[in-house]
Amino acid sequence: MNALMNFFAIRPVFTLYGLRMLWGGYVLAQVLPFVTILSNPKLSSAAMGPLIVLFLHACLDIAIFRLLIEVAAAVLLGAPRTSIHSD
Repeated sequence: MNALMNFFAIRPVFTLYGLRMLWGGYVLAQVLPFVTILSNPKLSSAAMGPLIVLFLHACLDIAIFRLLIEVAAAVLLGAPRTSIHSD
């Protein structure tokens, strides 16, 4: 309950556990439209084109969101920075 109150109070609550929950919720939100569409018994082959576009868009959204989660996790965990110059 404290995490929920901290979230709405705009306090930092982005812990590793919070990021995992955020990731799971986002993937679930991306999958639910496909479950709804594919459970329709009147789905025709004409709907496959827009369905493929929707699927590719969801994959792109998931990849971008995953990148942001990885950056946030690296910041939270204090990942060591690598140098492009070799000594």
